[in-house]
Amino acid sequence: MKTLTSRQKEVLDFISSYIDEHAYPPTIREIAENFSISVKGAYDHVKALEKKGCLRLGENRSRALELVRRDRPERSVVELPLLGTVAAGKPISADENFSGVVHVPADIVRAATCFALSVRGDSMKDVGIYHGDIAVIEQRQTADNGEIVVAMIDDLVTLKRFFRENNRVKLMAENPAYAPIYTQDVRILGRLRGIIRKY
Repeated sequence: MKTLTSRQKEVLDFISSYIDEHAYPPTIREIAENFSISVKGAYDHVKALEKKGCLRLGENRSRALELVRRDRPERSVVELPLLGTVAAGKPISADENFSGVVHVPADIVRAATCFALSVRGDSMKDVGIYHGDIAVIEQRQTADNGEIVVAMIDDLVTLKRFFRENNRVKLMAENPAYAPIYTQDVRILGRLRGIIRKY
């Protein structure tokens, strides 16, 4: 890997920290805002990091940065149960049948009790969650406002951003094509810890 400039290292560290905190990468605009530089300036830094082998940059997506962690030792993996499909779109019928196992990096799971679900639909695409991804979910029954959760409404399951309002819960998509879901009867199955994508 070629030597990075001090600013390139700062940008790379910011992207890495952002992914660790949010489980998805920042947009070019968010990088620009963090460093108080132009969007073009941020894009130029990202392209330079890609050229030096630190990043992969997907085309035509707002959150398609992927770190290439050659400077780190091979990450250990853990085996999680794959418990069917979750809708990133309109809710689908619950299907918690064991359908296999997936191997995920141990640093996503850490000490939490987790399971995995296949993502169906595109309602969370604006935070980099796409149809066919594997969602790593921390098993828990509560959530803080703004967290991405797997929620059950009646016997339907969906992946949405959670907000508690006065006398109801709002489950919000990250795609303007989908209206929020409002409900007074929701069961939290877990919160998102990470996304696994196969190419």
